[in-house]
Parts: sequence; structure tokens; C-alpha cells
Amino acid sequence: MPDWLTHVLVAWSLCTVLGFRYKEFNSENTVIAMLGALLPDAVKIAIPIQFLSGHDPSTMVATIHTPLGSLILGAILSLLFKDKKTVFLFLLLGILTHFALDLLMSYYSGGTYLLYPFSWNQWQIGLISTVDYKISLLTVIISIYVYLVARIKNSIDNS
Repeated sequence: MPDWLTHVLVAWSLCTVLGFRYKEFNSENTVIAMLGALLPDAVKIAIPIQFLSGHDPSTMVATIHTPLGSLILGAILSLLFKDKKTVFLFLLLGILTHFALDLLMSYYSGGTYLLYPFSWNQWQIGLISTVDYKISLLTVIISIYVYLVARIKNSIDNS
């Protein structure tokens, strides 16, 4: 699966490119989208809980790593903010980038439960192996390019 750096950089790059055209994609909302890109992996909270307690809670929190579970968690988190609708939409954008990347992977376990709880089918496109680091490297290179283009654009706009 893509690592957290890849998830964050894809959300950042997308928001930065969209920010060239739409003012809503400012730095504050970009950070929210980046948080949304990590939200489905909140299921990893089970790791320290298992280490500290000796019990495996992964089956209790597994639904967080489904689109519906992440959507519900994003809706709950957006309630903590003044502009709930905007925060929810940017969290949703990050969640969508997360699952788009996860769909590209080739899983040994079968894939992602995209339609849970309506279907137990697992989905995967299978383009990238779970142990392939090239997607992370490509994401870093693209992000550096987007960063440089954004710097140039900002310097032209400020002149």
C-alpha cells in the first residue's frame, strides 16, 4: 500500500494544482485534505492498543478503512470546526485520494472493501505491488515539480 508520505503528497499536490485556479484551495484547506488522506489509516490505532493491552482491537476498528467508515469519521471530525461543510468536503477530497491510491495496489489479501457494508467484495486494480517503492519516489518527484511551479507562479503574481 502507499505509505503515508505518498498519501499526503498526492493530496497536497492535487490541492496545490487546483489552487492555481480556485481560491478555496488555500493552504488551510490543503492541510485539511492532507489530514483526510490519512484518515482511513486511523485504523492503525489498533497497533499501540494491542501492544499496550495485549488484546487485538483490529476487528473493531477495521471499518474505518472503508469509504463509508472514513466518511463517517470525517463527518464527526468536521463537527469540531466552525466551517463544517468546507472542512468535511476537504476531508472527503483527502479520503478519495487515499482510496484512489489504494485501488491501484495489488494486495495479497484481496483488496479494499469499497462497498462495505452493502457488499463484501474486495476491489483492486493491481497496477502496483505492495512492496514497490517506485510510487513513493514518483510522488516525491511530482510534488517537487508542483512545488517549484507554485513558487514560480507566486513570484510572478507578486511582481
